[in-house]
Amino acid sequence: MKLKSLALAALAAVSAPSFADINVGGNLGEGEYVLLVRNSAGSYAQDLGMTTDAIASMAKGTSFSLAVNSTEWSKFVGFGGTDTEWAIIAVQPLGFGFEPGEINAWTTVNTNQALGSLWNINSNNATEQMASHFVDINTQTGGVANGSRATAVSTLAYTGPEYLSFLGQFSIGNAVGTTSSMVYLTPSSDESTAFAKYDILTTTASFDGNAVTIAAAPVPEPSTYAMLAAGLAAIGFVARRRKSA
Repeated sequence: MKLKSLALAALAAVSAPSFADINVGGNLGEGEYVLLVRNSAGSYAQDLGMTTDAIASMAKGTSFSLAVNSTEWSKFVGFGGTDTEWAIIAVQPLGFGFEPGEINAWTTVNTNQALGSLWNINSNNATEQMASHFVDINTQTGGVANGSRATAVSTLAYTGPEYLSFLGQFSIGNAVGTTSSMVYLTPSSDESTAFAKYDILTTTASFDGNAVTIAAAPVPEPSTYAMLAAGLAAIGFVARRRKSA
């Protein structure tokens, strides 16, 4: 698995578009994932350098992993603080309305967060606010490709709790050490109070305090298919017996 991860990272570096800053524009699918870690004393942001298309095209059973061992991470740890939470998110506000594909977010989800509960207007507002937040982070990192930044509370580019709660409407943060599912959010229609469209992605994300990992769902083992076939056969047998009885 480690070799697969390294090979994938090398391939992505060659094939994926290269952006100096966290990208939130361009063509749909070129938005870049960002690791956000925050607590009561400060926050940390890391441009993962991976677009949503690059992650979506990962082969089943492979993963992308990046260690957070920079000076900026050490600075964040030095802030102290409590209630540390993390999220991975990419945003692309490409339009100004409520049509699918205009305002887009790919994000982790809190393990206790119900899906299908976010209005279009709230999804759009939170996504656009996150895009503005990324602009602030880009300013602080000085245009360094795949840069990172630690920020103390109440200063520019600090990731406050509102960012990891979609303005209090949808929680995307998790405790360190938790594995999170991922979803794609976009407006469902031109009605502001209709529920936003969401797609559950085939990737999961995790952060253990040392490295962030995004993993594609593994290919089912042959034994899994055999068990499924046996189960279907048993159901069919029972159904036929009931019919004949």
